[in-house]
Amino acid sequence: MRVLLIIPTSGYKQGYPTYFSTADFPSGFAYLASAIHNAGHEVLGLNPNNDASYRSAYDMVYDKIFQSLKKDKPDLIGLGGLSTDFKFIKDAIQIIRKLAPDTPIVCGGGIINFDAEFIFSTLRPDFCIIGEGEEVLVQLVNMLECGRRDYEEIANFGYWDNDIAKFTKRKFNYVDLDKRAFPDYEPFGAKKMLDEYAMATRYVYRYTRPRPRPMTIVSARGCPFSCTFCVHNKEGKYRSRSIDNIMQEIKELYEQYHFNVLIILDELFVAKKERLREFCVALLDAREKYGWDFDWIFQTHANASLDREVLEMAKKAGCYCFTYGIESASPRVLASMNKKTKPSQIAKATGIASSAGIGFYAVLIFGDVAETEETIQETMSFFSQHLLDIHIYGASISPYPGSKLFDDCIKKGLIPDRLQYYEHIDEQIYNMTTIPNRVFFPWMYLMIYLLRFFRFAKSTNASKWTIDSEAANDSIALYYKKAIYEIWAKCPHCAKEGYFRELLVDNRVIAAGANKSGFSLEAFIMRVVGLSANKYKTPQLILKGGLLFLISFRRPIFKTLKPLLGDSEFTQSFTTGCPHCNKRITVNISTDSVKHRFNTIRKLLRMVLRG
Repeated sequence: MRVLLIIPTSGYKQGYPTYFSTADFPSGFAYLASAIHNAGHEVLGLNPNNDASYRSAYDMVYDKIFQSLKKDKPDLIGLGGLSTDFKFIKDAIQIIRKLAPDTPIVCGGGIINFDAEFIFSTLRPDFCIIGEGEEVLVQLVNMLECGRRDYEEIANFGYWDNDIAKFTKRKFNYVDLDKRAFPDYEPFGAKKMLDEYAMATRYVYRYTRPRPRPMTIVSARGCPFSCTFCVHNKEGKYRSRSIDNIMQEIKELYEQYHFNVLIILDELFVAKKERLREFCVALLDAREKYGWDFDWIFQTHANASLDREVLEMAKKAGCYCFTYGIESASPRVLASMNKKTKPSQIAKATGIASSAGIGFYAVLIFGDVAETEETIQETMSFFSQHLLDIHIYGASISPYPGSKLFDDCIKKGLIPDRLQYYEHIDEQIYNMTTIPNRVFFPWMYLMIYLLRFFRFAKSTNASKWTIDSEAANDSIALYYKKAIYEIWAKCPHCAKEGYFRELLVDNRVIAAGANKSGFSLEAFIMRVVGLSANKYKTPQLILKGGLLFLISFRRPIFKTLKPLLGDSEFTQSFTTGCPHCNKRITVNISTDSVKHRFNTIRKLLRMVLRG
């Protein structure tokens, strides 16, 4: 059997094109590829990303699928992804139905796992897999090859019987992870992604290496915690691989791809600090034995209780950053989220990380059902005291399918139309709090906009910069009419000089006034009043939104945003991490201020928020 696996297109709805590196690769497809191959079948991979030569994302996906079907003539097509990939999967299925109506389609991943009945009936692939897919997919392929149709024998499976959706028994007794074949990235063009698109990686996954080659690994599956906003296959238990097994995969990946940054994808890499210690001992031995040279980053939970001793060992073994899920610094909100953490644990962790010279990476999410103006003030006060120098992002909480929040939003009528929700997923913010809309939405959107500029991070002026002539033909730079700069700058924290490579607008373009901050006041106001800026552009609506926006500033919680404004003028700069102390910094490559619209807006906001 010839099985074609199609991975989702990054940012399918957000805009075309978007570039996609190995740091964002959905590793589940690579595991499926190895399982199919080891079962004696042929694996074909389609990675419809990183091609800017089409008019639109849809045209690109259509042509990629058309060319693949024409060339490969698969016997089965596999699709999947997260709930945010709904539009891509829907379009891909319709394209396949048009071009190859007799080729069966199987769908899996989180989009199926957490809302199987609705998604299967709405998108109507021939089959769906619930939960981990390796064994189920192999069973299906073997069955189709033999001409059998005894689908009820396959656990965790969905199929059609006389146009009626049928789902088989759930059985999540998964095999030992050490017995799974290592993932196979080759069918999806992993080497090309490493060679040509590594600069598309978010900065926190590449700042330690000016020429990054990021690779990912999964050392565990599942999570023993049940946060209300998170999505998990609740039936599957948390399982981790042995250290020896992990080391063997790292060895094979390093020999094949020569990566220099390793991203451990697990939500819970270590539940206890003893496992981290064991991993570091093994990694230090392997680095000496095989000459490995890479940095690594991992995620864990505050209950792992990491201390300075084990973090210093991790740094010696090449670790440059780790993350706890902070989410909030309000005990009331943390309890509502079922986080099982305390703000004091986060404060302690950031302090230990700083003293050990390791970076700390986290996200604050606002809007839990227990959120109030007082809890927002608690979190923002904690932010100002403990989080200014870490790699921090801010977002609104989202009710994704599979989470308790999603179920609550359905019950409360906040999601009145399930299909419309999927069609427009991630396009709006949901107010699940008791805070009035006229306060909640302006604060939330303003927080998100201000955080994206990182003006609160300590800044430094570059001592030297030049355009990297060897990267003149970089495809990302060419498309965006930018250049890859080589930059030297002294860290404002540790005073050590670092070397960076960043994709920036050429100074001559800036001088001509072509550089924009990306902040659209009109779009911001339209978001505040809950309207689409593309659909409504009348002066009356903008005026109404502007008045609502300014009136809202009378509320005390808006004073919490003042630290996000920063004190410096906007210049040609970039945010990164110091490769020595691993704290977040902003590097300016011009001492002359570059006038942006944002500078004017920032001054206005400072006046509004003064005091």
